[in-house]
Amino acid sequence: MRLVSKTAWITALLFLVPPPVMAATATSNGAPRQVVAAAPTAARPLIDWTAPYPQDDQPTRGYPVLGNLSTTELYHATPATGTYSHHPMVTVQGRTLYTSWSNGVVNEDNPGQRVLGTVSTDGGGRAGWKVYFPPHDKTPPDEPGSDGRVPGRVVTADGYATIGDGVYAIAEVWDWVQTESDTVKRGWGRIARRVAPDGTLGPIFWLEMTSPEPKPGFPSYPNASDPRYGAIARQITAYLADPRNTPPWDYKSGWTEDVPAADGQKLAHPTHAYVQADGTYVRIWRDSNTGRLYAQASHDHGRTWDPAIRTSLPDARSKSFVGRLPDGQVYIVGNEQPGGHRDPISISLASDGVHFDRVGVIRYAAPPLRYTGAHKNLGFEYPSAIATNTDLWVVYSVNKEDVDITKVPLTSLPVTVADLPGILLEGAQTHAISSTGLAVQLIGQANKILKDVGSGASKQAIAGELAALRQRVGERSGKGITPAYATLLEQDIRTATNG
Repeated sequence: MRLVSKTAWITALLFLVPPPVMAATATSNGAPRQVVAAAPTAARPLIDWTAPYPQDDQPTRGYPVLGNLSTTELYHATPATGTYSHHPMVTVQGRTLYTSWSNGVVNEDNPGQRVLGTVSTDGGGRAGWKVYFPPHDKTPPDEPGSDGRVPGRVVTADGYATIGDGVYAIAEVWDWVQTESDTVKRGWGRIARRVAPDGTLGPIFWLEMTSPEPKPGFPSYPNASDPRYGAIARQITAYLADPRNTPPWDYKSGWTEDVPAADGQKLAHPTHAYVQADGTYVRIWRDSNTGRLYAQASHDHGRTWDPAIRTSLPDARSKSFVGRLPDGQVYIVGNEQPGGHRDPISISLASDGVHFDRVGVIRYAAPPLRYTGAHKNLGFEYPSAIATNTDLWVVYSVNKEDVDITKVPLTSLPVTVADLPGILLEGAQTHAISSTGLAVQLIGQANKILKDVGSGASKQAIAGELAALRQRVGERSGKGITPAYATLLEQDIRTATNG
């Protein structure tokens, strides 16, 4: 945990207990996701961008690059195994990380597409990837200049469901169908299979009560009407119906595609919902025209939703991922710059779930494309993320060819000057400062720095106060303050004050 709000740290100091972490409000399983007609009435913005605006002429858009990151390539595209990979997903259960992604021979979302995945305890997938869901149709011959949308059946990675101690990989099954005027998507529903911590795969089954006839030469799978799979299929379906777990696409109902916003824009790929302090559920949508993210609110635990409204958050017209860190902060991982450039990939943070005021770059300067293919472009794209107590794991496609995962230590995420009291207090608890009086002194010094920063004190004055605070910590290092905490505090103060 890195950040504690002023209210939380004051309360914690008074009662000498760790600051509370807000719990999510319960959601009814299987609740419908219809949109109510009324427009949002909240006086405050649902979410707001208060970080510096991205600079188009800078490779990192002017944002700092996070330090101490480690990146592992999970899949390297080759003509033998498929030169298209996208839609990466990640989850964690215990110490085990699970990833999956869509994989095709050449083009995006072509018939013959399959789902691959890895299992590991260190994020590396050292045992290599496996085929989680094989193709449901033949891959058509690649035609130069084709957009890849050839009639036929497609399988797309759709994330994971955690049921008890079991982890189930999910995939979306759908067809490209040729009409008189266009090629459109026809969804059949979802399939699932259990993935054990050692990588062992269970049988594939449908989450639907009825399932389509398989394409000639491809196997059929049992559906939810089969008594062997009915109970687990219902549990997985209920899990995915919770807005905090809902996948970004649902081609059977079509509700995740071309959803009208309050201003008439057509939206797609909703994020998981998160719960704000007042109980409002919020989820974020991609728009393909405005260069802004849209946000949508529910005031009844996700049963009904207000129309989505355009926010001030910049976006490259791509899919983002939203989650919550162990300390309660809300994060968005994505391409937070307008103009359609999916490079860099970055993380923005909101302590209150509303005001996204800090940004850090995870990766930038994508390598050149190695292979041609329909709808391919440069960048670090379509991320998914999961937080543990110490790290944030971010998985993404590279140019829609390779799949990488980056380990982001929570201690590497950007903080602000306003975080100093919380950092000090939590450090006092975590690193066993034996003297409550000393903790009070340190927090008092940090508060004076905050007050002086707010009143416009000179940089020299602030630097002097920080030096005094560091000296106080140094004097007590090993005498009630552990050396590890002294080092961590030094780093946090330097980061919080930009040097």
